Amino acid sequence: MLLAAAAADMPRRADVATTTDLRAALGQLRAASGLDALESSAVLDRLADRRAAEIAAAPDGRRLPHPVPLDDELDEWPELEDRRIVERVTVVPATSSGIERIRSAWDTPEKGAPALDPRSAAVGIGAWFSAEGSLVLVAVFRFADDVPERERLELLLLDGVNEQRLAQSMRALRADKRLREVARAHSETMLAGGFMAHESPNGDLPADRVRAAGIGFRLVGENVARSLQPMGSVHGMIQEWMASPTHRANVLTADFQQTAVGVAIGDDGSVYVTQLFLER
Repeated sequence: MLLAAAAADMPRRADVATTTDLRAALGQLRAASGLDALESSAVLDRLADRRAAEIAAAPDGRRLPHPVPLDDELDEWPELEDRRIVERVTVVPATSSGIERIRSAWDTPEKGAPALDPRSAAVGIGAWFSAEGSLVLVAVFRFADDVPERERLELLLLDGVNEQRLAQSMRALRADKRLREVARAHSETMLAGGFMAHESPNGDLPADRVRAAGIGFRLVGENVARSLQPMGSVHGMIQEWMASPTHRANVLTADFQQTAVGVAIGDDGSVYVTQLFLER
């Protein structure tokens, strides 16, 4: 009995179901932002598990920051040499339980957090319970060597539009991956034809293109833009949209719930952009 009691007061690794739920919740979080799921990595899992165990074993109130900086610990992991590795640590109090605990572990990451960074390519997850029952989550992210310029611009434009909505106390729009393919296709069409318009050469309008993709909707809107300055185009495009009554209306329509940005970049550096807005 004494041994059982002592074991209950020891930190313990979370069960497989908890870790699976944490990984699924991260996937859902990225999907809601129009991002692909991250690869699993056995090496990153081992690193995250070790650091989560060390944090869980530390006395309450002295768990963070980890006594060993991540960069120092990476010296022991030659397979991660010359890779950009970022760590996120969350401690969820024992007062949370069930699905609430899983959601709290990720919460809503701040802008630029590795969980929602398009450059993140793989993740390792370590989850331990401290002696008093707090959930210690360590997520270790490996960044890709390079991110396509198109995806970077799409995310920047999406963030910029949502910032305009949040500034008006409106809810942010959710990114939709299927809608993004429709937006990208129209941007590619504009690039190939050297034009900027809502109507395609075959006469299709935004609603026609969305409907043809099998996406249902009650209301659809579209903003398009063109720039010869890919690196400096994002801020200027959003400013132009907000200065135009019809484009501004799309950005700030309360009924819209989902959006997608599709970018096409020409060999000459020109950038064509389509943003679709949807009410389901």
